[in-house]
Amino acid sequence: MKHRLGTVLISVSVIVGALAPARPAFADAITDAQARQNQINNQISQDKAALANVRDQQARTQAQLRLLGDEISLTQSNLAAQSARLDGILGDIDRAQRDLAAKKVEEAQRKDLLNRRMRSLYKEKGSTSFLDAVLTAKNFSELMNRFIVMRDITRQDELLLQQIQADRAAIESLNAELSRKRDEQATVVNNIKDQNAALQAQYVQYNVVRAQLASQATALEEEQRQAEAARAAVAAEIAALVSARSRAHSSGIFAWPGVQGPITQGFGCSSLRGEPSPKPPYSCPPSAPWFHEGIDIGGPSGSEIDAADGGIAYTKYNGGGYGQYVLIVHANGFTTIYGHMLAYAIHPGAGGQQVSKGQAIGYEGSTGFSTGAHLHFGVYLNNFPVDPCRYVGC
Repeated sequence: MKHRLGTVLISVSVIVGALAPARPAFADAITDAQARQNQINNQISQDKAALANVRDQQARTQAQLRLLGDEISLTQSNLAAQSARLDGILGDIDRAQRDLAAKKVEEAQRKDLLNRRMRSLYKEKGSTSFLDAVLTAKNFSELMNRFIVMRDITRQDELLLQQIQADRAAIESLNAELSRKRDEQATVVNNIKDQNAALQAQYVQYNVVRAQLASQATALEEEQRQAEAARAAVAAEIAALVSARSRAHSSGIFAWPGVQGPITQGFGCSSLRGEPSPKPPYSCPPSAPWFHEGIDIGGPSGSEIDAADGGIAYTKYNGGGYGQYVLIVHANGFTTIYGHMLAYAIHPGAGGQQVSKGQAIGYEGSTGFSTGAHLHFGVYLNNFPVDPCRYVGC
């Protein structure tokens, strides 16, 4: 009864394994690392080109900033000169206005004096000053002299008043001309201010661009530094894998990988979605367009998984693929993979661990992209998937 129950459990595991979603194809570790190295090299080349482009933009931006700085300095010098000229015109206007005010006061005073002298020729407040001057003359000659003097004084006052009026008119004309020049010069100064403001705005914009370019350059330098470090790490990984293949102790004959159970999915074309497309020269019909690069072996969860041959083993993990799996690099270009492990039975260091043929390396499970406990067992020869049954006798 226990035996039959075990058989039923195995059958259920087989069915679940057969229905498990397909997993991504496995690439040979060395070739995969070399591909990643090429990608990193391409990325470094792109980063260098991008950094060179940014450096060129930085140089052109810096040159533009220097040019704008020179233009701003020239504009500011011109602005200072034109502002000084405007200040001079404003000073002239102030002086002209003060002169005009003084002339108006002088004109008023002269008019008042003239009026008073004119009135002195006639009666004023009941007096007869002019007549007094005539009547008190001792003789005709004195009388004429007094009359001529009064007339000449009045005439001089009139001439002086006319000169003052002419001066005032000239000052008013000058003041109008200065006001016109002031408006024109103010327009010139405002235009220069606008030009300077526009240059200042461009300078600020270019400074923003310069800061952005500096940030881009820093980011690219950091990305390039990280890429260089990644390239060094991949180079070390390739060296370790090549060394692992060279020091792998393999018999060249593969054994069954330990788990005892039926094959739930064979090698080759598959109708299960998610498997990779076939690599040439493999080809698949439309009814089964995908390719399963290994065999799935059903069995109870926790069953021991053994190394098919001696080699250097690495523990790996891919949550969306094989889950916990072990990769063994063998001699003569062979690599084997053991996927969906429940747990590892080995603990290799960074350089891998030498395992012997038949040595326990893990336990069957359903980690990664899987719906039931089973072992995915794959054999690769020089990065090309081959049918494991050719080597382990399914």
